Amino acid sequence: MKTRGLTVAGLAIVAATYGLARYCFGLFLPEFRQEFNLSTETIGLIAGLSYAGYLMATFLGSGLSTLFGPRLPIMLGGLAAASGMATIAVAPDALTLAFGVFLAGTSPGLAYPPFSDVIVRHTEPSRQNTIYAWINSGTGFGVAFAGPLALFAGEDWRLAWLLFAGLALAITICNFWTLPRHSPRIANARAAISPRFLLQSAARPLFVAAFLFGIFSAVYWTYAVELLWELSGNSRDAIVFWIVLGMAGVTGCFAGGLVNRWGLRQTYRVLALIVGAAVATLPFLIGVRHGIYFSAAFFGSGFIVMTALFGMWSMRIFRDAPSIGFGLTFFLISLGQGVGPVAGGFAIPLLGHSMLFVVSGLMCCALALIRPREREVAAGNA
Repeated sequence: MKTRGLTVAGLAIVAATYGLARYCFGLFLPEFRQEFNLSTETIGLIAGLSYAGYLMATFLGSGLSTLFGPRLPIMLGGLAAASGMATIAVAPDALTLAFGVFLAGTSPGLAYPPFSDVIVRHTEPSRQNTIYAWINSGTGFGVAFAGPLALFAGEDWRLAWLLFAGLALAITICNFWTLPRHSPRIANARAAISPRFLLQSAARPLFVAAFLFGIFSAVYWTYAVELLWELSGNSRDAIVFWIVLGMAGVTGCFAGGLVNRWGLRQTYRVLALIVGAAVATLPFLIGVRHGIYFSAAFFGSGFIVMTALFGMWSMRIFRDAPSIGFGLTFFLISLGQGVGPVAGGFAIPLLGHSMLFVVSGLMCCALALIRPREREVAAGNA
């Protein structure tokens, strides 16, 4: 029962911080553009602030978890999600909107890496892949839940964001009562954050792949809905597209089973190709009946499973201090996701939306060439 409670708590906080606070900016991008009269370059910069917030918070969350246990940073992350989304809901101008996006963006950086400590230190090793995959799939649950709320709110996007904020606060309170009050600390916290520990040779392919995957996937999260508006002009289709994207992400809960059956290397290779194909083909599927939903389904499921694979890859290398290595891995994903929207905002006037998706998708497919070794252990653990 304890393990089940931790899994539900983790899934819920990931849904609030990732699925709602971080990734829902793209869902409401047309409304933000119209409400605040934003240019493409400004939109890219504001979207990048979400990832900048994550970057600044990731090492803070990992460090706090290592020194004081995971409960404190997870609580801070939930509060950041609630307050950031509430700020977006009441924003009177673009500057306040940008601040709310930044604050909301810090929430997964604070809350997500510490859950690797919860998993490693409070669950059985044989179940850790499965538990982590379920928690990681919370992003899909959050994205899927956002779509119906957006339909319910209609043209009142501020109401939707207030609902998001209230839900995040409720989830934070539930985590407060569910998470263990005390966690064992690592034996040598300073050694766990040393450059030698973090930059060992086994981690280099992981870090390169994580950074590049962040760049290419961010194009989809940020600009897919705007691309649909530009080529089809149907706002309702765009919202249904977002719901499908989130519902498909829920399948990420099976990532642990895939790795246990096929191995990390083979699963990673296939998923890189699937995600890349979903990104590259979206502009061509808009004119095909239900085509955009196929793209959303493959990207949503592929993205969540890929992030789960990066987490498993990281925990396999950094067994001594999981939240530190895990935090750096997702720091690099988010560094790429911060670069992606900003670069995309300046590239769209030159290349157009469609070509940006094609190039990003093909480059994502190329990540299949960077493969993890099947048996990787942290330095000192061999």
